[in-house]
Amino acid sequence: MEQRVKLIIAGLVIFTLVCLVLFMQTFSVRQGLIRERDDLKVENKVLNTKVDKLNSAIRSYETKITSLNQDLEGISAQREDLEKKYAALAKEKEELEEKLKEQASRQVAITPQEVTAPQTPDEYWAEILKTKEELELQLNSLRSDFKSLKINNEQLQREKESFGLDLNNLKRENEDLKRQIDYSQKLMNSIAQELVREKNDKVQIQNNYKTVKGENSLLTRQVQSLNSRKINLDKKIQELEESKETLGRRISEMEKMLTGGVAQLSDLQQQLPEIKSDAKTEVAKGRDSVELPAIVVRPFPEGAVNKAGSAGASAPSKIVAVNRDNGFVIIDAGQEAGLSVGDALKVYRGDKPIASIEVIQVRRNISACDLKREAEAVRIGDAVR
Repeated sequence: MEQRVKLIIAGLVIFTLVCLVLFMQTFSVRQGLIRERDDLKVENKVLNTKVDKLNSAIRSYETKITSLNQDLEGISAQREDLEKKYAALAKEKEELEEKLKEQASRQVAITPQEVTAPQTPDEYWAEILKTKEELELQLNSLRSDFKSLKINNEQLQREKESFGLDLNNLKRENEDLKRQIDYSQKLMNSIAQELVREKNDKVQIQNNYKTVKGENSLLTRQVQSLNSRKINLDKKIQELEESKETLGRRISEMEKMLTGGVAQLSDLQQQLPEIKSDAKTEVAKGRDSVELPAIVVRPFPEGAVNKAGSAGASAPSKIVAVNRDNGFVIIDAGQEAGLSVGDALKVYRGDKPIASIEVIQVRRNISACDLKREAEAVRIGDAVR
């Protein structure tokens, strides 16, 4: 019984330790999930700020692109206007060259009539000088116009080259902006995918947290039930220890009584020959005879059973001691009478059964029996069969 109780206590202790370890593991996993959830929240906030910055940057890039496209359209219109101006200036240059050629041909092709006109020499030379001055003025004006056209042409060329450079720069900037937009779009897509994954992980973590919380509550209830069972077992163990102490006290008292009964029986056996010799002497002298009943102890045949269903003495024995405090009696029959632990016997007063007893300890000539049921209070001298 004690070993069983120890095994139960050891099993409960092991089970409690296992539950405690599982609870600690669950608690640590829960704390780790909470920390991961907080980290994910912080990362989510950081990623949201990054996404907002990228969206603002994309919007600014889009405004820059639109402004650059407008600038490109304006530059293209200016370029077309300059090309038109250049074509007009080239046409004017051609017209001026034709005019110069016509003017030179006119100066060379002077008719003989004009030469042979009857004029005075002063008039003739004055007219020639006048014509020469006019031609020189026209030539100078044509030269100044040609220089201005040349300057305008060079300026237009430089402006065209600068516009070409600006256009190339704008194209490169447009390409860079397109690449940046593509990169920002890819980055946004990757961030969106990461956010979706983080959201799914967050949902999974919440589900795992709920599962762990349910398991934790279940383990808490199991631990509480185990604690209540442990308390009940402790109470039962305490009761068993108290009953064990009571039984020990009863057994020690029974052993003392058995020892006293054995001593009394040995004294009676030693006194029996003297009593018999005294009786014979008294009979021989003619006095009233006193005859003591002989105690005959015969073992039951092997396998024989009394009325109560267990082996017992063939001749009646009697109660030699009664212990009311501990509820047992001593009878003057033991191993030699064929009794053994567990035998059930009945107590008779006359022919009337008054009690039932059960053998709990056996010695050579006496036995200790536990009182099971009493119709009347047993006394020393009652017969046992």
